Amino acid sequence: MDQATPTANLLGAGVYDARGSEVGVISELQIDPAAGIVRFARITLPQRGTVLMPWAAMFRVKHRQGFVLTARGEQLLRENRE
Repeated sequence: MDQATPTANLLGAGVYDARGSEVGVISELQIDPAAGIVRFARITLPQRGTVLMPWAAMFRVKHRQGFVLTARGEQLLRENRE
């Protein structure tokens, strides 16, 4: 079973691309109240505002204290930049 993490520990966590470059930080979590799980994270991007990212488009990397985007997450980020 996965361990639960307080939201305070997730807010401000770095979000990285597959190359390890930080692309932003988590600034908000959106929870599905019926299922009781996180569905989206709002990522604040330097100089570009924010993007709403599906939670499933990221995975946790403990040694960085942050999250790495999946291929789909990187695609969504590119689409947001254009």
